[in-house]
Amino acid sequence: MASTRPFLDKVYLVYFLIHIPILFFVDLVPLYPASLWEPAAAPLHFLSDLRSYYFRTYNDLFFAPAPAPVPSFFALYACLELVLHLPVSVWAVRALGRAGGLKGSAELVLLVYGVETALTTATCMWEAYLWDPAVVTAQQKGMLLGPLYGSYLALALILTVDMYARLLKRVGGDDSSKTAKKTQ
Repeated sequence: MASTRPFLDKVYLVYFLIHIPILFFVDLVPLYPASLWEPAAAPLHFLSDLRSYYFRTYNDLFFAPAPAPVPSFFALYACLELVLHLPVSVWAVRALGRAGGLKGSAELVLLVYGVETALTTATCMWEAYLWDPAVVTAQQKGMLLGPLYGSYLALALILTVDMYARLLKRVGGDDSSKTAKKTQ
């Protein structure tokens, strides 16, 4: 069964195409050996510069340089990015780029991805909302909770609802169609 939502599939494809480099250049950097990116002479030092720029621009405390305290769950979320987000993103680019649209198994994987992404993003947003206003201003929080994390949450929620609806339709969960068939 071909996808009935080609526009959303294109949005998802663009999202995953953007998400993959962000994973490698920002989110997964703390999992790399420090010798590769922290010293000024390190081959991947530009990643440290990129993260520093992001921190200076948005004051996102999740990306504050050491020894700033980062919530313990954030390390777990980085691991989830490595073991779930990265493989699903690469796989999703292939699945969404294929002619004929998504299949049932793809919809199921993307449903799980959407739920996980929505929950972890909401957790990060809640934590950011609670940050001390003396450290992170209301304007900075507005940027973090709106365009940065908020748009990410919105897309995860749209993906979740869309994949749920597609799967429900696929498995015949629409009770109105069953009633119509019985009365004929």
